[in-house]
Amino acid sequence: MRRIDGYHWIHFVAFVSSVIAVAGCATWSDRTAATEDKSPLTTLTNDARVAAVEVEFVPILLSESPADRIQSLWQWIDETGFDPQIRGKLSENGLRIGRVIEQDRFRSRLQEMTPVLDEVESFLAKASVSTESSHGKQRIQMQFGRRKELPVRSPTRGNEVTLVRLSGETIGQTLEDPQFLFAMTATGGRASGELRLQLRPEIQHGSMKQTWVGADTAMRIDQRRSAWSFEELEIDLTGKQGDLFVISSQEQRSGLGRQMFWGTMADGSMQHTLMLVELAHIPTSVDNL
Repeated sequence: MRRIDGYHWIHFVAFVSSVIAVAGCATWSDRTAATEDKSPLTTLTNDARVAAVEVEFVPILLSESPADRIQSLWQWIDETGFDPQIRGKLSENGLRIGRVIEQDRFRSRLQEMTPVLDEVESFLAKASVSTESSHGKQRIQMQFGRRKELPVRSPTRGNEVTLVRLSGETIGQTLEDPQFLFAMTATGGRASGELRLQLRPEIQHGSMKQTWVGADTAMRIDQRRSAWSFEELEIDLTGKQGDLFVISSQEQRSGLGRQMFWGTMADGSMQHTLMLVELAHIPTSVDNL
Protein backbone atom coordinates (compact mmCIF):
# COMPACT_ATOMS: atom_id res chain seq x y z
CA MET A 1 0.00 0.00 0.00
CA ARG A 2 2.86 2.37 0.81
CA ARG A 3 4.48 1.59 -2.54
CA ILE A 4 1.26 2.50 -4.40
CA ASP A 5 0.88 5.81 -2.48
CA GLY A 6 4.51 6.68 -3.19
CA TYR A 7 4.04 5.88 -6.86
CA HIS A 8 0.98 8.13 -7.11
CA TRP A 9 2.75 10.82 -5.11
CA ILE A 10 5.66 10.90 -7.57
CA HIS A 11 3.27 11.28 -10.51
CA PHE A 12 1.34 14.00 -8.69
CA VAL A 13 4.50 16.03 -8.03
CA ALA A 14 5.57 15.63 -11.66
CA PHE A 15 2.15 16.81 -12.85
CA VAL A 16 2.16 19.89 -10.62
CA SER A 17 5.71 20.77 -11.71
CA SER A 18 4.74 20.59 -15.37
CA VAL A 19 1.73 22.86 -14.78
CA ILE A 20 3.89 25.43 -13.00
CA ALA A 21 6.48 25.27 -15.75
CA VAL A 22 3.87 25.85 -18.45
CA ALA A 23 2.26 28.70 -16.51
CA GLY A 24 5.66 30.22 -15.85
CA CYS A 25 6.57 30.07 -19.54
CA ALA A 26 3.29 31.69 -20.53
CA THR A 27 3.77 34.46 -17.99
CA TRP A 28 7.34 35.12 -19.14
CA SER A 29 6.21 35.14 -22.76
CA ASP A 30 3.47 37.67 -21.98
CA ARG A 31 5.89 39.92 -20.14
CA THR A 32 8.40 39.74 -22.96
CA ALA A 33 5.76 40.66 -25.54
CA ALA A 34 4.57 43.55 -23.41
CA THR A 35 8.13 44.80 -23.05
CA GLU A 36 8.74 44.60 -26.78
CA ASP A 37 5.51 46.47 -27.53
CA LYS A 38 6.41 49.32 -25.17
CA SER A 39 10.12 50.09 -25.16
CA PRO A 40 11.35 52.35 -22.32
CA LEU A 41 13.49 54.25 -24.82
CA THR A 42 10.49 54.96 -27.02
CA THR A 43 8.53 56.19 -24.01
CA LEU A 44 11.30 58.57 -22.98
CA THR A 45 11.81 59.86 -26.51
CA ASN A 46 8.18 60.46 -27.47
CA ASP A 47 6.53 61.34 -24.18
CA ALA A 48 3.61 63.62 -25.00
CA ARG A 49 3.50 64.72 -21.36
CA VAL A 50 6.81 66.56 -21.79
CA ALA A 51 7.26 69.84 -23.66
CA ALA A 52 9.49 69.77 -26.73
CA VAL A 53 11.53 72.59 -28.26
CA GLU A 54 13.24 72.52 -31.65
CA VAL A 55 16.42 74.59 -31.86
CA GLU A 56 18.11 75.29 -35.19
CA PHE A 57 21.37 77.12 -35.81
CA VAL A 58 21.43 78.68 -39.28
CA PRO A 59 24.78 79.98 -40.60
CA ILE A 60 24.92 82.97 -42.96
CA LEU A 61 28.13 83.80 -44.80
CA LEU A 62 28.72 87.55 -45.05
CA SER A 63 30.60 87.11 -48.34
CA GLU A 64 27.40 85.77 -49.92
CA SER A 65 24.82 87.81 -47.99
CA PRO A 66 25.34 91.57 -47.64
CA ALA A 67 24.34 93.23 -44.38
CA ASP A 68 21.21 94.79 -45.89
CA ARG A 69 19.91 91.36 -46.90
CA ILE A 70 20.43 90.07 -43.37
CA GLN A 71 18.56 93.09 -42.04
CA SER A 72 15.69 92.32 -44.44
CA LEU A 73 14.97 89.14 -42.49
CA TRP A 74 13.76 91.23 -39.56
CA GLN A 75 10.84 92.66 -41.53
CA TRP A 76 9.01 89.39 -40.73
CA ILE A 77 10.06 89.37 -37.07
CA ASP A 78 8.16 91.18 -34.32
CA GLU A 79 10.48 92.61 -31.67
CA THR A 80 7.84 94.74 -29.96
CA GLY A 81 6.28 91.75 -28.19
CA PHE A 82 9.13 91.80 -25.69
CA ASP A 83 9.54 94.21 -22.82
CA PRO A 84 11.44 97.32 -24.01
CA GLN A 85 13.64 97.21 -20.91
CA ILE A 86 14.97 93.72 -21.59
CA ARG A 87 15.37 94.52 -25.30
CA GLY A 88 17.44 97.54 -24.33
CA LYS A 89 19.68 95.49 -22.07
CA LEU A 90 20.16 92.84 -24.75
CA SER A 91 20.92 95.51 -27.36
CA GLU A 92 23.62 97.01 -25.12
CA ASN A 93 25.27 93.59 -25.17
CA GLY A 94 24.91 93.08 -28.91
CA LEU A 95 21.92 90.68 -28.73
CA ARG A 96 18.59 90.78 -30.56
CA ILE A 97 15.35 88.78 -30.19
CA GLY A 98 11.94 88.57 -31.83
CA ARG A 99 9.01 86.34 -32.78
CA VAL A 100 8.55 85.39 -36.44
CA ILE A 101 5.15 86.56 -37.70
CA GLU A 102 5.50 85.51 -41.36
CA GLN A 103 7.12 82.09 -41.09
CA ASP A 104 6.80 81.07 -44.77
CA ARG A 105 8.35 84.29 -46.09
CA PHE A 106 10.99 84.30 -43.39
CA ARG A 107 12.11 80.74 -44.09
CA SER A 108 12.05 81.31 -47.84
CA ARG A 109 14.36 84.33 -47.57
CA LEU A 110 16.55 82.53 -45.03
CA GLN A 111 16.95 79.57 -47.38
CA GLU A 112 18.19 81.91 -50.10
CA MET A 113 20.87 83.24 -47.74
CA THR A 114 22.03 79.91 -46.31
CA PRO A 115 25.14 78.48 -47.99
CA VAL A 116 24.70 75.14 -49.75
CA LEU A 117 27.19 72.67 -48.29
CA ASP A 118 28.36 69.48 -49.93
CA GLU A 119 28.41 66.23 -47.94
CA VAL A 120 31.94 66.74 -46.61
CA GLU A 121 31.32 70.37 -45.61
CA SER A 122 28.02 69.43 -43.94
CA PHE A 123 29.69 66.65 -41.96
CA LEU A 124 32.55 68.91 -40.84
CA ALA A 125 30.12 71.68 -39.84
CA LYS A 126 27.97 69.34 -37.76
CA ALA A 127 31.10 67.99 -36.12
CA SER A 128 32.12 71.61 -35.33
CA VAL A 129 35.39 71.09 -37.21
CA SER A 130 35.05 73.67 -39.96
CA THR A 131 33.11 76.29 -38.00
CA GLU A 132 33.19 77.81 -34.51
CA SER A 133 29.41 78.20 -34.24
CA SER A 134 26.86 75.49 -33.55
CA HIS A 135 25.19 73.97 -36.59
CA GLY A 136 22.07 71.99 -37.44
CA LYS A 137 18.74 71.28 -35.77
CA GLN A 138 17.94 69.41 -32.57
CA ARG A 139 14.76 68.53 -30.68
CA ILE A 140 15.00 69.00 -26.93
CA GLN A 141 12.51 67.63 -24.43
CA MET A 142 11.88 69.99 -21.53
CA GLN A 143 10.53 68.79 -18.20
CA PHE A 144 8.99 71.69 -16.31
CA GLY A 145 11.46 73.22 -13.89
CA ARG A 146 14.43 71.15 -15.09
CA ARG A 147 17.48 73.03 -16.37
CA LYS A 148 18.97 72.19 -19.79
CA GLU A 149 22.17 73.65 -21.24
CA LEU A 150 22.32 74.73 -24.88
CA PRO A 151 25.81 75.53 -26.22
CA VAL A 152 25.76 78.11 -29.01
CA ARG A 153 29.34 77.62 -30.22
CA SER A 154 32.41 75.44 -29.75
CA PRO A 155 34.53 76.08 -26.63
CA THR A 156 37.27 78.67 -27.13
CA ARG A 157 40.79 77.48 -26.35
CA GLY A 158 42.93 79.75 -24.17
CA ASN A 159 42.02 83.00 -22.46
CA GLU A 160 39.43 85.40 -23.86
CA VAL A 161 38.29 88.78 -22.58
CA THR A 162 34.52 89.19 -22.21
CA LEU A 163 32.85 92.57 -21.70
CA VAL A 164 29.21 92.84 -20.60
CA ARG A 165 26.98 95.81 -19.84
CA LEU A 166 25.07 95.26 -16.57
CA SER A 167 23.17 97.82 -14.46
CA GLY A 168 24.59 100.67 -16.49
CA GLU A 169 28.20 99.57 -16.01
CA THR A 170 30.65 97.74 -18.25
CA ILE A 171 32.21 94.74 -16.55
CA GLY A 172 35.05 92.70 -17.99
CA GLN A 173 36.67 89.38 -17.15
CA THR A 174 39.42 87.29 -18.69
CA LEU A 175 38.04 83.76 -18.91
CA GLU A 176 39.91 80.51 -19.46
CA ASP A 177 38.55 78.23 -22.22
CA PRO A 178 35.09 79.91 -22.23
CA GLN A 179 31.99 78.04 -23.39
CA PHE A 180 29.04 80.28 -24.37
CA LEU A 181 25.60 78.78 -23.82
CA PHE A 182 21.99 79.34 -22.78
CA ALA A 183 20.65 77.79 -19.59
CA MET A 184 17.06 76.81 -20.46
CA THR A 185 14.10 76.23 -18.15
CA ALA A 186 10.50 75.55 -19.19
CA THR A 187 7.29 76.16 -17.24
CA GLY A 188 3.62 76.45 -18.09
CA GLY A 189 2.33 79.80 -19.34
CA ARG A 190 -0.41 81.85 -17.74
CA ALA A 191 -2.95 80.92 -20.38
CA SER A 192 -4.01 77.42 -21.38
CA GLY A 193 -1.85 75.95 -24.14
CA GLU A 194 1.05 78.34 -23.50
CA LEU A 195 4.68 77.50 -22.73
CA ARG A 196 7.16 79.78 -21.01
CA LEU A 197 10.76 79.11 -21.99
CA GLN A 198 13.43 81.06 -20.11
CA LEU A 199 16.93 81.32 -21.62
CA ARG A 200 19.70 82.83 -19.54
CA PRO A 201 23.05 83.65 -21.23
CA GLU A 202 25.90 81.96 -19.41
CA ILE A 203 29.64 81.43 -19.82
CA GLN A 204 31.27 78.35 -18.32
CA HIS A 205 35.03 78.63 -17.90
CA GLY A 206 38.09 77.28 -16.15
CA SER A 207 38.87 73.72 -15.13
CA MET A 208 36.47 71.12 -13.76
CA LYS A 209 35.79 71.26 -10.02
CA GLN A 210 34.04 68.84 -7.69
CA THR A 211 30.93 70.19 -5.99
CA TRP A 212 28.17 68.71 -3.85
CA VAL A 213 24.78 68.72 -5.55
CA GLY A 214 21.46 68.03 -3.84
CA ALA A 215 19.44 65.26 -5.53
CA ASP A 216 15.89 64.07 -4.83
CA THR A 217 17.00 61.52 -2.25
CA ALA A 218 20.59 62.34 -1.30
CA MET A 219 23.65 64.45 -1.96
CA ARG A 220 26.02 63.54 -4.79
CA ILE A 221 29.36 64.76 -6.09
CA ASP A 222 29.25 66.52 -9.45
CA GLN A 223 32.00 67.80 -11.72
CA ARG A 224 31.39 71.18 -13.26
CA ARG A 225 33.14 74.37 -14.34
CA SER A 226 32.75 77.85 -12.94
CA ALA A 227 29.90 79.80 -14.55
CA TRP A 228 29.30 83.48 -15.19
CA SER A 229 25.53 83.74 -15.45
CA PHE A 230 23.63 86.86 -16.55
CA GLU A 231 20.29 87.04 -14.79
CA GLU A 232 19.64 90.58 -16.06
CA LEU A 233 19.80 89.34 -19.65
CA GLU A 234 17.42 86.41 -19.22
CA ILE A 235 15.11 86.00 -22.23
CA ASP A 236 11.49 84.98 -21.70
CA LEU A 237 9.91 83.24 -24.69
CA THR A 238 6.20 82.72 -24.03
CA GLY A 239 3.95 81.39 -26.76
CA LYS A 240 1.78 78.66 -28.16
CA GLN A 241 2.67 75.50 -30.03
CA GLY A 242 4.24 76.27 -33.39
CA ASP A 243 5.48 79.74 -32.45
CA LEU A 244 8.94 80.50 -33.83
CA PHE A 245 11.48 82.86 -32.21
CA VAL A 246 14.83 84.23 -33.37
CA ILE A 247 17.81 85.01 -31.15
CA SER A 248 20.92 86.49 -32.72
CA SER A 249 23.26 89.45 -32.58
CA GLN A 250 23.20 93.06 -33.60
CA GLU A 251 24.94 93.93 -36.86
CA GLN A 252 27.75 95.86 -35.18
CA ARG A 253 29.28 92.66 -33.75
CA SER A 254 29.79 93.82 -30.19
CA GLY A 255 29.67 92.30 -26.73
CA LEU A 256 28.10 88.94 -26.07
CA GLY A 257 26.33 89.02 -29.43
CA ARG A 258 29.64 88.94 -31.28
CA GLN A 259 31.10 86.19 -29.08
CA MET A 260 28.00 84.02 -29.21
CA PHE A 261 26.82 84.39 -32.80
CA TRP A 262 29.82 85.38 -34.91
CA GLY A 263 32.63 83.06 -35.93
CA THR A 264 35.08 82.15 -38.67
CA MET A 265 35.01 79.25 -41.08
CA ALA A 266 38.05 77.08 -41.83
CA ASP A 267 38.82 79.25 -44.87
CA GLY A 268 38.83 82.42 -42.73
CA SER A 269 35.46 83.76 -43.95
CA MET A 270 33.14 85.38 -41.39
CA GLN A 271 29.90 83.63 -40.40
CA HIS A 272 26.84 85.11 -38.71
CA THR A 273 24.53 82.59 -36.99
CA LEU A 274 20.81 82.84 -36.29
CA MET A 275 19.34 80.69 -33.54
CA LEU A 276 15.74 79.65 -34.25
CA VAL A 277 13.64 78.36 -31.34
CA GLU A 278 10.30 76.69 -32.12
CA LEU A 279 7.82 75.60 -29.44
CA ALA A 280 7.29 72.20 -31.06
CA HIS A 281 5.05 70.54 -28.48
CA ILE A 282 3.18 71.81 -25.44
CA PRO A 283 1.53 69.12 -23.27
CA THR A 284 -2.18 69.44 -22.60
CA SER A 285 -4.42 68.04 -19.88
CA VAL A 286 -5.33 65.18 -22.24
CA ASP A 287 -1.65 64.22 -22.61
CA ASN A 288 -1.35 63.85 -18.84
CA LEU A 289 -4.16 61.32 -18.55
